Amino acid sequence: MENSAIVRRTDQAFRPPARCRRSQTQSDKKRPYRNNGDGFLAHSFLPFWGFSGNQEEVAREYFSSLANLCTYYKLPKPETDLPFPENIYQTWQEVEKQIRGIDSNQHCMIIAEKGKKAVLTVVKTYNLTHCLFYIPVRPYWRLTKSTFHLPIAELATAIFAYLHQIIGIPFYMGGSFMDYQYDTLEQWVSDAKCDSPEENWQLQEDTIYELRQAGGHVMRKIEDPEILKQMYKVVMKFKHQNSHELEWGLLAIDFLQLYRQYPKRSLSDCVHEDLIYPDEDERITVDQYTSFYWSDNDCFQNELLDMINCSFQELPVMDEPTALYFFDEIPAEQRVDFEFENRLFGLIERLRDLLNICDDEEYYRTV
Repeated sequence: MENSAIVRRTDQAFRPPARCRRSQTQSDKKRPYRNNGDGFLAHSFLPFWGFSGNQEEVAREYFSSLANLCTYYKLPKPETDLPFPENIYQTWQEVEKQIRGIDSNQHCMIIAEKGKKAVLTVVKTYNLTHCLFYIPVRPYWRLTKSTFHLPIAELATAIFAYLHQIIGIPFYMGGSFMDYQYDTLEQWVSDAKCDSPEENWQLQEDTIYELRQAGGHVMRKIEDPEILKQMYKVVMKFKHQNSHELEWGLLAIDFLQLYRQYPKRSLSDCVHEDLIYPDEDERITVDQYTSFYWSDNDCFQNELLDMINCSFQELPVMDEPTALYFFDEIPAEQRVDFEFENRLFGLIERLRDLLNICDDEEYYRTV
C-alpha cells in the first residue's frame, strides 16, 4: 500500500517576486531545540506512514476520527468494503480531496498523536505568498546617533530585542544566511577593486565597513536579556510629540501586547517540516525568509536582492506556519486560524515602513 498520509506536491518551483520583501536569514540545516512551554508547539508530529500492533484498534481510531471530521465539515462519510488497510487508504483519499476542495491550503493527514496511532488531522498552512520579511538596521543605527530621536531608538531597541530573542528572527551577522550574502558581496568588492571606478569601489567598501561595525554594536544590544525585561517600562514611558512618533508609540504597544499574550511563541514553533513535504531536502526555511539586514536603500540593494532570488530560485517548497486540527474528537467551537502569525507579520510590515522613513536623509534635516 502507498503511504497513507503522503501529501503530493503540486506547486511549481519558487519564484520570489522582485520587490516582495519583509526579512530573511538562514541557520544550519539542523536547528537547535528551542525550550518553550507552549505545549504542542514543541512537539514533533509524525505522519501515519505505517501501522503496527492491533489492526482493529488502528481501524477503530481512524474511522472514529473520520466520522468526527465529516460531522464537523458536514461532508458525506466515505463508504468502503475493502479490507484493512486498503479501506483506510481509500477513504482517506476521498476525504483528502474534499478537504482540499474547501481550502487549497489544507491537507488531510493521518497522524499518530495523544497515544493513538491513526488520527485524521487537518493541517492548514499559512500562505506567505513567497514574501520575505526583512527588517532594515541602518535606519535604527541612525536613530541611535540622533539625540532628538533617542526616544524612538529606545522603542526600536526593545522591539528588535523581542523579534530577535523571542520570535527568533536572525541578525545579518553571526553565521546566518544574510551574513553569508554580505560575505559574498564583500568578496566581490575586494575582487573588483582594480576594475571598478575608484568612487564606486570606495562607496561599496565604506558601506561594508559601516554595516559590519554597526552590526556588531546592534547585535550585542538586542541580544541583551535586560533590554527585553525593560520593554514594558520603555513602551509605557514613551510620549509622542507628533504624528510620526505617535505611529511608533502605537506600534510598540501592539508589539508589547503580542509579547505578553504569547510570551514564549517563536515563529518556528508553528512550522512542522516533518509533515508538509517531509522528503524534500531543498526548502526555504524560516531562518531564510526572515532576517534583519542592513538597508533597502544603499549601494548593494539590487545586488543583494538578486543574490537572494538566485538562492531561492530552484527551491521547490517553503516552510510556512501550520495549524493542526485533530479529530480524535469533534472540536467544541470554531478556532481563529493564525491569529498570532497575522498579527506578527502585520507588525513587522509596519515596523519596516517606519524604519524606511527614518532611512531618508531629509528625515534628519527636518529636526
